[in-house]
Amino acid sequence: MGNVGISQIRWYYVFNMADRIALLIGVVALSAACATATSQSIQVPATQVRSAGALHQVDARQKKTGRVAASPVEESLRGRGIRFGTDGSSPALFGFVRERFAEIPPEHASRGDVLFFDMGSGCGGHAGLVETVEPAGRIGFRERRDGDTRHSYVTPRTPYVRRDGQGRIMNTFLRPKRMDDARATTYFAGEMLCAVFHVESEP
Repeated sequence: MGNVGISQIRWYYVFNMADRIALLIGVVALSAACATATSQSIQVPATQVRSAGALHQVDARQKKTGRVAASPVEESLRGRGIRFGTDGSSPALFGFVRERFAEIPPEHASRGDVLFFDMGSGCGGHAGLVETVEPAGRIGFRERRDGDTRHSYVTPRTPYVRRDGQGRIMNTFLRPKRMDDARATTYFAGEMLCAVFHVESEP
């Protein structure tokens, strides 16, 4: 009986060891499959990575020079036959427009006129192209900001009002609010509007 008991114990350990080996092989195989799937899922063609990097660098350069803010206005002016040469920045465009066209009160703005905003470093830091003017004074304008062309609003009569009683946007946020902003920082388009110019097409 003693030999039978020892034999049973030995067989128990043999089978137990076999189960452990099988389990270990299964875990190793599963880990290898997951690693392969992960490596395949994150592979991106090198050309795509370089393109994304290049676009990011272009956007960074445009934001640094202010060109992003001026582009819709520049496109409109050139489309109307107005010839000019600037460095592509909003301040440079402001200098050209101020010398070439008449500055008008905001309430006299009409489609095609050019708006300039003070982003904190003087008038002309940002530009917009007038697209719509409503009887109540709300002006819709096209601008280029953060890499996107947007349709925004400014209401010179009520520069500190974000929305009216119907929930319509009266003044667009031209910059986000940050915790470290100075107390005098402005955000609404109405607060930052500093000049409007009436632009006439070249004959």
